[in-house]
Amino acid sequence: MGIWGSKVVAVDDDLDTIELLRAILVPCGAQFVGVTAPGEALATVIGVMPDVLLVDIAMPEENGLALIRKVRTLSPEKGGRIPAATVTACAASEQVLDEWRRAGFQRHLAKPFSPDALVSLVDELAGRVVERRTGELATAASSARGRRERRRETRGGLPCR
Repeated sequence: MGIWGSKVVAVDDDLDTIELLRAILVPCGAQFVGVTAPGEALATVIGVMPDVLLVDIAMPEENGLALIRKVRTLSPEKGGRIPAATVTACAASEQVLDEWRRAGFQRHLAKPFSPDALVSLVDELAGRVVERRTGELATAASSARGRRERRRETRGGLPCR
């Protein structure tokens, strides 16, 4: 049933953004962990083993690119293949998006975003793993979740998938 039960870790130095993500995803059934200190993000990923990682690019201590590169060095058992998306206000030209994909992100969501766009993004990435193929990152359906029918539900007035 969409994102119900999906574990989502979000890394953003802005507490308001973390709370907005929580307010949208939790009523839709996601298990949410927000991290405002980028230095704690890697340990959180290893400890939580999320289904989806959402990362802001522009953070003061460590930017999102450096973080995703560290995540991608982890073994699959420690979270190295978790699907990830940027959730950022940074300008995203095709060249920049290509750089983010090469670093290890699969998708991008621009701030400000709609609740429906966020839920759709998490729904798309949840249940997928990142596979390495000839040096490139791609997503593949996880055999653990298999294919599931997507349907739209509304819980608490928010769009849920």
